[in-house]
Amino acid sequence: MKRPWYRFLYVRSPLAKLALAMLGVLAMIALLLFQLVIETPRMEAQTLNFSGRSIQNGAAIFTNNCSACHGPDGKGLPGVAPALHSRYFFEGRLKDVGFAGSLQDYIKLTVAAGRPSNKTSQWAQMMPTWSSRYGGPMRDDQVQDVTNFVLNWEEDAKTQTAETDPWQPFQNAPMTDIYTGQPVTATTATTATAAATGPRPPQQLFVDMGCNGCHNIDQPQTDTNKGPVAPNLGNLYETAATKVPGEDAVTFTHTSIVNPAAFVEPGYNPVMPANFSERMSPEEIDSLAQWILDPNRQK
Repeated sequence: MKRPWYRFLYVRSPLAKLALAMLGVLAMIALLLFQLVIETPRMEAQTLNFSGRSIQNGAAIFTNNCSACHGPDGKGLPGVAPALHSRYFFEGRLKDVGFAGSLQDYIKLTVAAGRPSNKTSQWAQMMPTWSSRYGGPMRDDQVQDVTNFVLNWEEDAKTQTAETDPWQPFQNAPMTDIYTGQPVTATTATTATAAATGPRPPQQLFVDMGCNGCHNIDQPQTDTNKGPVAPNLGNLYETAATKVPGEDAVTFTHTSIVNPAAFVEPGYNPVMPANFSERMSPEEIDSLAQWILDPNRQK
């Protein structure tokens, strides 16, 4: 009878069989230990990979849905929405609002459910509901992606100083200054202040009211050169009278300041604050409208 070619695999000695079995078990144990050693770094790398993808997805969602109010860099727009890329936001906000959970919980809850009760704040827009759980357009993973993207600013935000922190205190809402430890309450600029000190120049108003955060006063608004958050104003003196039938340039500009919802430029969100008539005197509003329309304005 012809012997099979694999006869060399036969082991006749019981001792040899036992030794081979023990070697096999030891090899399996060594393999498992090796896998255990490399598994932790592999899982950490995979976690970083998933985290990076989440932040990247969150960045795209933020750009498309959040940047119009919170700014493209998350540092807020005056009178529109508060800063998120802020040292105070990361280090002091939870304490001031009395939130017992983590910052991730706070951001995720705010993104998901919005702030529908915040109707009388200084901000032009209420924070809308984004989660599909509450009627919004986002899935749970998208809400988490946006949350992770905002949290991604923490390391950079914590390098800010009192001079560079873009946080704007909520009007008439107490907060603690994280740089001095002193309580702070921001109040609305009133017409009484203007009456006491005289009307502020329009150049100052354009900055104080946060107009420069959304509008570029020098660039023209054209089909190929549109402001990213709000229309450029460089050629408004030429186009203002064509916006609303029956309104001249001065009337249109004045109305846009005191009642911004009356006309919203196509392609833009209605984020302009509606309380300028409370923050400026009538004289100041008139001078600001005329200054914006003056192509030879002083800066």
